Amino acid sequence: MLTSCATTSAGGNHIEKKQNQEKLLFEDWKYKGFGQELPVWLESAFENDVPAIKKVVPEIADKEVLIIRAEGVNSDQADKILKIKEEELSSDFILYDSSWALSGETYIALAVFYK
Repeated sequence: MLTSCATTSAGGNHIEKKQNQEKLLFEDWKYKGFGQELPVWLESAFENDVPAIKKVVPEIADKEVLIIRAEGVNSDQADKILKIKEEELSSDFILYDSSWALSGETYIALAVFYK
């Protein structure tokens, strides 16, 4: 049987890294695991802030914007509910983008439409 013990001394020069005290709104989002950044419009859509979406997405700034939201216990369920809601939408609206995010224990799927 081999055993070993490694100890290190931080000494008087030990500096703790300060953790970011700011809590993130979303713990996870679509494609985060692949390194994709949070979509610029997602937080504003979560807050139902159409003017803020128009600021960060200039190509729809002069359009009528509609946000559709669905929640679920996982991303698949939230996406399925979102798709059902999208089917009820007038065909005049065009999908700009959609995504999901995890906030707390709830998955939220969001879609931004414009016409």
